Amino acid sequence: MNTERGHLVFVYGTLRKNECNAHVLGNAKCMSEYAWVQGTLFDTGFGYPALTLVDSGRVFGEIYDVDADGLKKLDYLEGYKGPGDENLYERQTYPVVTEDVPVDVIIYTVDHNPSLCKKVIECGDWLKR
Repeated sequence: MNTERGHLVFVYGTLRKNECNAHVLGNAKCMSEYAWVQGTLFDTGFGYPALTLVDSGRVFGEIYDVDADGLKKLDYLEGYKGPGDENLYERQTYPVVTEDVPVDVIIYTVDHNPSLCKKVIECGDWLKR
């Protein structure tokens, strides 16, 4: 979803507040500290999580409003080169539930890359793993 500033992005792992990659978001505005998407969260064994949109579990995270430059930085971090390329994570628009209502946001997923799905994080929250 585009906003006046840029793009809404759902983050669920190392980009969340106080996590090791939160600095990549720069001055992006946090639009929701409590949001969730239907799916499954995995520990990759590499110090960061992976999300699939399969299953009926909940994966918790935050929503940020990022500008075009911020989105490029996120693409780089997530290994996303573009549609049809061999990407580590795929970037797609998907509905995420917030305190108010579902909203379409950008989300990085690994449905195409099951090798990253090592161990299910049952609680669906990277911060509580």
